[in-house]
Amino acid sequence: MAAFNFADSYRAAGLNPGPEILRLRQGPFDALRKGMDPTAATNLTRLYFGLDVPGGTDWFRDAFGETDSSFSMYDNEREAAVLAAGLLEAGLDDGKSYAGLAPLTAAAAGARTPLVRPELLELAKTALISDAIKGRQRSSANPGLLKLPGKSKAPAEITTLLTSPDWNKLGTILNQMVSESNEWTKNLTNQVFGVVKPLVEQVAELREEVDMLWWHVGGWSRVLEKPFSELKPALAAVMAGLDLADLSRTPIGIAAAPAILQRTVTSANRKKTTSVTISDAVDAMTADELEKLEIEEALDGVPEICPVLTAFAKASEIGAGTAWHASFKKATRLEPALAFSPVGLATQVYRERLLLSDLS
Repeated sequence: MAAFNFADSYRAAGLNPGPEILRLRQGPFDALRKGMDPTAATNLTRLYFGLDVPGGTDWFRDAFGETDSSFSMYDNEREAAVLAAGLLEAGLDDGKSYAGLAPLTAAAAGARTPLVRPELLELAKTALISDAIKGRQRSSANPGLLKLPGKSKAPAEITTLLTSPDWNKLGTILNQMVSESNEWTKNLTNQVFGVVKPLVEQVAELREEVDMLWWHVGGWSRVLEKPFSELKPALAAVMAGLDLADLSRTPIGIAAAPAILQRTVTSANRKKTTSVTISDAVDAMTADELEKLEIEEALDGVPEICPVLTAFAKASEIGAGTAWHASFKKATRLEPALAFSPVGLATQVYRERLLLSDLS
């Protein structure tokens, strides 16, 4: 785990605590960073945006209260947001994709503004793309690693033994041959594994890329089993985001996801619609189609973090039309008429789906 100077987060937020405060914060910060998981990342995201945290914030307050009994969530909301932002950034440095996905989905393409450090959202976008690229950078398979076993000493010793038989010596030679065989087998297994493992990973990546390519070329919604061209722009964007996330074999997705979604959604958007809303997408689905959506149960714990998929869940549960609107607004603190660009909506759903996979 690389060192992270969270004092920079304070400065970026315009806060300048004294060195003693920073010293008191460092230990709890490092402990929370080490224990970060997807659930912790979503709660830190809530603190970052000033949202209510289900179950309270005792876990956060008590962590920093161990070294500073004066630390208070009531008086230090802004500082709590600074610490949460620093922890999320540190999580990104540690390669935890959910530390970037959670704030990006909660931001809902700018519908929410964080309490501090809005630049973290851009950092998250860059980090996710960078990590996706690094995740595919590995050494190539090298068959030259396979080596023939060394020459055994047993044949020469057996020749000598034939001229002067000795049962004890024979037992020693047999034990030596067994040991040599085991060592050669072990070495060969390790060599084969070193060659095959990169090949298996490359084949898996190639299969993922081919699946995504044919999906894009086909322009077909896997969920609704319809061409994207037959769907309204808002619904086509949502289905594109869902499909691409489901085709991704890693929690972080692929670096080219924004470009693929751009081309897929643009190709389907023949009317060149520039703005779509969450309610547009939900209203474009029939009751039967809503039942085809397989939304993870984890969504129940993060409705405000994943607002678009929450809208579909509410409509499926309560009913179409405007029946789901009130419940949606209460759960997310957002409006059903929240507008996105078609590509922005597809990207939002893509990230929400990836995050829910982490939380499931």
